[in-house]
Order: sequence, then structure tokens, then C-alpha cells
Amino acid sequence: MPGLGALLAFIQTPLGAVWLICTLVITWLGWYPLRRYAFRKFPGPFGLPFLGNLPQIAAMDTTAFLTSSAVKYGPVCKVWFGTRPWVLINDPELIRRHSFRWPARPANFASYFHVMTGENRAIDRAGVVLAEGEAWRRTRRVFEASIIHPASLAAHVPAMLRCLGRFTARLDRHAGSAQPLDVAAALGDLMLAAMGQIAYGVDFGCEEGADSSASNSSGVAGELVAALRDLFETMRMENATAYLPLQLMFPALEPLWLWAAHHMPDAKQTKAMRARSKVAEVSRLLMEQWQANKAAAVAAAASGGAGGADGGDRAGGFKEVGGGISSSSFMAAMMEGRRGAVEDRLSDIEVIGQGFTFLAAGYETTSAATSLALFLLATHPEAAARLAAEVDAVLGGGRELTAELLAEKLPYTEAVIKETLRLHPGITFLVREATEDVDLGAGRVVPRGSTLCMATHAVMHDPDIWPEPEAFRPERFLPEGSAGGGGSSSLWPTAGGNNPHVWAPFGMGTRMCVGHKLAMMASKATLVSLCQRFSFALHPKQPLPLKLKTGLTYGPADGVWMTVTRRG
Repeated sequence: MPGLGALLAFIQTPLGAVWLICTLVITWLGWYPLRRYAFRKFPGPFGLPFLGNLPQIAAMDTTAFLTSSAVKYGPVCKVWFGTRPWVLINDPELIRRHSFRWPARPANFASYFHVMTGENRAIDRAGVVLAEGEAWRRTRRVFEASIIHPASLAAHVPAMLRCLGRFTARLDRHAGSAQPLDVAAALGDLMLAAMGQIAYGVDFGCEEGADSSASNSSGVAGELVAALRDLFETMRMENATAYLPLQLMFPALEPLWLWAAHHMPDAKQTKAMRARSKVAEVSRLLMEQWQANKAAAVAAAASGGAGGADGGDRAGGFKEVGGGISSSSFMAAMMEGRRGAVEDRLSDIEVIGQGFTFLAAGYETTSAATSLALFLLATHPEAAARLAAEVDAVLGGGRELTAELLAEKLPYTEAVIKETLRLHPGITFLVREATEDVDLGAGRVVPRGSTLCMATHAVMHDPDIWPEPEAFRPERFLPEGSAGGGGSSSLWPTAGGNNPHVWAPFGMGTRMCVGHKLAMMASKATLVSLCQRFSFALHPKQPLPLKLKTGLTYGPADGVWMTVTRRG
């Protein structure tokens, strides 16, 4: 890269060396010592100059580091992400109070995870995760109408079951082979296919395995799958651009890093930008086709013809309205909403941002939760037997799985998923911005604009709240076990699902994950369908204890290797 070479050559000159030294000194004197002084009353691990606690985070993993810091330094402490302090809170009452009081995420929140520029940055900020103010309220209303309302949620069950039908056929071919299967990767294929249909109305086909991979998919589906796989890979911290740690260490120079990432991208930055641009390109194509076919359908209806109103059955049972977007998909709901009140209409950027957020969050969190549930069942045979008995009782006699059964008739299955999410939540901490000074007592005042980090993973592993917190006990979430959920000295004597402030794998407050009901439905449907037909056991290839890591979400670091056999 000629530009980078010129910059390095300039730094080696006397003038360049002076410029570099001045930049470092100004950054140090202007940002770091003042922050240290402001947070002097907060206990916490020592942060190195510029690096802060990044070396410990890299060595231990983000979740492990935050949880260990919360345990060691108490209910309120601080950690350093580069030169940025995070106030870490692991007291349930403080978390409840401040997660509702401060709904805004920090304006610089995205800079902890990527170095996006141009339209890709605008799309990222338009998504419901990072949007603020009226833009956030407008996008959240779309999610509420499409996946939170019970009727809307039930409408997505057929898509989930169609994908599961093809996925179980794949497992049936594998069953009995004694060959190890990485169920985390396999369930990733399933959830990508399911969330693709629900989000875009596009049949990815990737749940069927290698024979139906992105390379063999056709049209927009194949392009979207390939781009999404690249995108998910680049969102893992170990695959991030070299500009990301520079951005964390020198936040005052963020404009410089953004300029450099745009004009002198390294290979990882280039891959991430291309993948995001492809997702946006395909999303626009689908939107244009939807609009064209919708117009054709309206014209045909006006003239009394058949036209495109029917759309056929081209996406595995979806009623398509146009260009691959089915009438029941999330994107179709957003496009329909653009014909409503002006103040509720989403821009193209906002539509693309919500579609990407929907798919990225739903794919990874749900596949991780389900694979971890299978791992825990394989290591707790009595729980696996009880779940199988419940499934057999509910679906015996050839009864089909329906939205009603998922919602009402499988309490132990739901308890297994909830206990899995308590032990290994996809979201292990919540991040908020203090929009005014926050007095946390004992002379500890969090300055306005600071980052508050709610350590929900630590709370869900607190022995004063959850007796034997590392034990897998689904009964905690059933009437038989919830009464004794809290420890004898706990302020929360009833744990389990009865207290949302100590069980928060999807967050809490107005910023709670908008897809939590969809994620629970998808996990429950998957667990029921798989355990009805198959038994799962750990393969010798699976290392113990299971290693987890924090990326876009918290999940298995090296897969979950199992053998699959047919039941009965």
C-alpha cells in the first residue's frame, strides 16, 4: 500500500518523529490522566498506558475478564478498554435501576467492534441496536409489529418448521455413522436458513449441509449467504482489522483511523467492507423487486387479472409477493410500513440496517443457545431423559408441532433453554451511556458521558442468588424449583423466571433484545424436533471443559462435537 509506506517513511524523518511524539503526548496528557483521576474512587484492575486491560481481555476473553473483575472488586468497579473506562455494575438492583434510567447506548459504542466508514457505517448506526431517539423508536415499532406480537410470532413458526424438516433429514443421513458432527456449525446452518427466510423471505437452503452450501445456491440467495458468512467471520474479534486496537488505544484519533481504514484498508478490513456492501446491494435488489411486483399485483387486481398477487410457492411454502421477499417476512413488513404514516416510514438505509441486525443477532444467538443446550443434555442424561419424555407425551401419536404447542405445552423444554441461557447467555453484559452524572454512593460519581457496563453474566452466576450457580438445574425455572432459587442471604429469594432482574440473557429495560421471543421460539422448536428423533452424545473429539468465547455473541469457541443416533 503506497499510502502506508509514505506514512511510515514520514515517521522516520525528524519532522515525522516530532509529529508522532507530540501526538502520543497530547493523547496521553489530554485524555488518559484526567480520566484516571475522575475514576480514582472506583476499584478495579490496573490499566496499562494506552492498552488499559486489553491484554487481560485478550488472554482471558471479554466475558471471563468482566465476570472475574466483578467478583474480585465488588458490585461497582471499573475496567479499562484501552484508554476508555467502563464502570462495571453487578448489583441486581443497580442494574435494574440504571438499565431503565439510561436507555441510550454510548455514541462511540460501535467503535469497540469495528472501523466502518461511509454507507456501511450509516447502515450500522441505523440498526435498532445503535439507533437513538425517534429513529430508534421508529425501528423498534417495526420489530414489535413483526416478531413481538403473538400473532406475528406464530406466523413465523411454519418457516422454522420447514427448515427443521430439511435439517432433520440431513441429521438422519448422518445418524448411525459414528462420525463426529459439530452441532454448533450444523445448527448455524439451520439458523442462518431459518432467519434468512423469516428476515428476507429468501430460501438459502444451507440447512441441508454441504450439498446445499452457498457455493451451490443460486441467485440472490447464494450471494447473500456467501456475504453473510464472510461478514460473521469478520465480526469476531480475532478476525478484526488492525485498525480496531488502534482505535481502542487512541480514541482521540478516531477520525485518523477511519480515514486510514477507508483509504488504506488491510485485508481484514477489505473483506468486512466488501461483505457488508454485498449485503446492502442484495437487500436493495430485493427491495426493488418487491416494489415492482407489488405494483404489478396492484395493477393486475385493478384490471381483474391474476397478475403477481399470488406469487406462487417458490420459497418452500412462502407466499411470495415479489422478487424473493415473502409476504410474511420481516423485510416485507418493513416495506409495507413505508406506505403508512410518513413519520413511521423507514429509509432504505434503515430497512437494510434492520434486516442485517435481525439476521446477525438471530442467527448467532439462537444457534449457540441450542448447541449449548444439547451439550448440557448430553452431560446430564437424567435431564435429557425427562425432556425426551415430555416431547413424546406432547407429540405422541403423530401429533404435529404447532405454534400453540410451543407456547403452552412444553414447560420442561423451556426450562432447559432458560437454564442454558443462564449458564451461557448470548449477551453477557449490557452497555449504557450516562447522560448526566450518576451518584452510585460512597463518593463514587460516574461522570456524564461515561460508559456503564451491567455485568449480567456475573449476576446469573452469583451464588447468593443462584445456589450452586455452575450446576445445570432446569428445575430452577419450574414451580417445583423456583421457590428456593435464591440463596439464604439473598435479597432475591425467588430466582428463576419469576425475577427478570436476575435472569437477563436478552438484556432488560427498553433496550432489551427485541428478538427474544423469536429466539426462544426457534430454540424450543429446534430442541423439540431434534430430541424427538435423535439422541446426542459427546464425541471423544470434544475437549472438556467446553471452551467459550465472546464474539458478536457468547458461544462455543471450537464447536460442539457429538455423535448422533436415531431414537428407538
